[in-house]
Amino acid sequence: MGKLLRLYRYFAFDLPRLTSGAGALLLLGTAAARLHQAVAGHPADRPGYVAACLVVLASGALLAAVGVVAGARRALTRAGWVLGSLVSAVSAAGYLVGRVAGLPGLPELQGRWDYPLGTVSLILAGGFLALHVSVLTGMNVAVPDTRHWHH
Repeated sequence: MGKLLRLYRYFAFDLPRLTSGAGALLLLGTAAARLHQAVAGHPADRPGYVAACLVVLASGALLAAVGVVAGARRALTRAGWVLGSLVSAVSAAGYLVGRVAGLPGLPELQGRWDYPLGTVSLILAGGFLALHVSVLTGMNVAVPDTRHWHH
């Protein structure tokens, strides 16, 4: 794993707007998927905590997307990336736990891996987490003029 993470020494991309834009789009996709899950189908058939968690995750993803693209304020940008990773990790973990162990009040989710929107949200969350790791390792730049590239 260490050798894999050291690849950033050989590959680096100084495209902060593209990196931030991709991160924001991944977060907006996560927010849209979670909001759709909260209101689509039969919301009365599921426990209230599920809809509340989905709305909180969607709100966190929207807030993180705003932070990620706030390139002029580095502290806000860092907070956006951290919040985005937190939202993505919780979103992915919630989906996986719901499918593996089930959730209280929703035993029918256990073993149901055939839900396309859930799979899409898992892919979006994983994509954001991978992008954030690339920013942390220095492979990608999310804020202009922070890598001090040699010309």
